[in-house]
Amino acid sequence: MLRPEYFEGKADRILELYERLENFILRDIARRILKSGKITATADRLLYRLEQLGESRDEIQRRIMELTDLSEKELRKLLRGAVLTSWEDDAVTLSEMGIAAQSPLENARYMAVIEAEYIKSRAELKNLTRTTLEQSQKDLVSLLDEADVRVASGVQSYPAAIADVLDAYAGRGVMVDYPTGTRRTLESAVRCCVVTSMNQTAAQLTNRYIVDSGTEYVLTSAHLGARVRRDGQPLLAGHDEWQGRVFKIDGSEPGYPNLLESTGYDIDLTTGEGRVVDMRGMHGYNCRHGHMLFDKRMRNPWRDAEGNLLDGSGNKITDAENLKRYEDSQKQRAMERGIRKTKRQLIVKQEELAWASGAEREKLQREYDKLAYRLQGQNRAYNQYCEEHGLQPQYDRNTLAGFGYPQQKAANKGAKRYAENGSV
Repeated sequence: MLRPEYFEGKADRILELYERLENFILRDIARRILKSGKITATADRLLYRLEQLGESRDEIQRRIMELTDLSEKELRKLLRGAVLTSWEDDAVTLSEMGIAAQSPLENARYMAVIEAEYIKSRAELKNLTRTTLEQSQKDLVSLLDEADVRVASGVQSYPAAIADVLDAYAGRGVMVDYPTGTRRTLESAVRCCVVTSMNQTAAQLTNRYIVDSGTEYVLTSAHLGARVRRDGQPLLAGHDEWQGRVFKIDGSEPGYPNLLESTGYDIDLTTGEGRVVDMRGMHGYNCRHGHMLFDKRMRNPWRDAEGNLLDGSGNKITDAENLKRYEDSQKQRAMERGIRKTKRQLIVKQEELAWASGAEREKLQREYDKLAYRLQGQNRAYNQYCEEHGLQPQYDRNTLAGFGYPQQKAANKGAKRYAENGSV
C-alpha cells in the first residue's frame, strides 16, 4: 500500500513536461494571432487561417513527439517506484500474518500486472496530448473569430481586441474536455492522471497478494484533510467516512462492512483484479488513500483503543479538524492555481509586447507591470495563508515551466515600476 504522503511532488517531472507543451501552445497561438493583425482582406484572411492551422499543428505535433518519449520514460520510472514502495509496506503486513511473499521483480505474474497498468496509463497520457493538439487548433480559430467580431462591431481596435482575447486565453490555459462533460485544465488533467495511475498500479499489486494469501479483509489508510462529501453526493464520495476502517471484500459481517458498497472499489477474489466502480471513491480521481491486507488478529494502526481515527504519525483526527484541513487545503490549491494563472498571463503579455510599438506598447507595458505586481501580492498572500493555517507551502505547485529566472526577474522589475508610478 502507498501511504497518502507518498504522492507529494511525485507528478512534478511529468507535469513540467506538459507545462512546457502548454506554454509553447500559448506562445505559438499568441504569435500567430498577433501576426494576423496585418491581414485585412477577407480572402487573404481565410487563406491565412488555413495556413496557420497547418503550420501550428505541425509545430505542436513536433513538440508532442519530443514530449511523448520523455513522459513515457518518466511514467515507467514513477510506476516502478510506486510498486516497490508499496511492496515494502505489503511485505511487512504479510510477515505479520506469517506469510512469506515474493518481490514483484521476482514474479512474472506480478510484473505482467505492472506492465498492463503502465500500458493503460501511457494510453491515457497519449490521449491527453492528442486532445490537447485538437483543442489548440479549435482555440486558434475561436480566438481569431472572437477578435474579428470585436473589431467588426466597432467595440475595439484590432490590437486591443487581440490583447483582450489573448489575456483571457492565457488566464484559463489549455483545457481538456472529457466524454462525461467534465472540463479540466491541462495541468489538472495530467496531475490527476499521474497520481491516479500510481495509486491504481500499487493497488493492483496489493490485490494479487490478497488473492495469493487468501485474505478476506482489507484496511484503508487515513490522513488529515481527507475529501469531504458534498450535498447530493453518495456516502462513498466522502473519503473521511471510510478512511482508516476494515472492510470485507466479499459480503459483509458485523463490524466489517462490504468494501464495494462503502468505498466504490471492488476486488475479484478469483483473478485479483481491482476495479474502481465509482471514480469518486477509493482509488478514483486524485485519491491518495490506499488499502492493505488485514487479518482480524492484527491491530488497526489508523484507530486507537477507543476507535478514534489516527493519522500516519499516530495523532488523533477529529471530524472538525479533518473538515478544517480539507477546506484550508482547497483554498491553498485555489491560491496556487491563481499564481500559475498570473504567470501564464505574464508569458503571453511578453509576446504581445514583442509585437507592439508606440502608444500600444506603452499600454501593454502598464498591463504587464500590473500583472507582475499582482503576482508579488499573490505570493505574499500564499505564504501568509499557509503560516496562519499551519499548512506546508508547496512551492512546486506554484512553479510553471517556461517561467524561470529571466521571467521572474522581468516580473520583479515590472512590479517595482508599477509601485513606483503610484498605481497602487
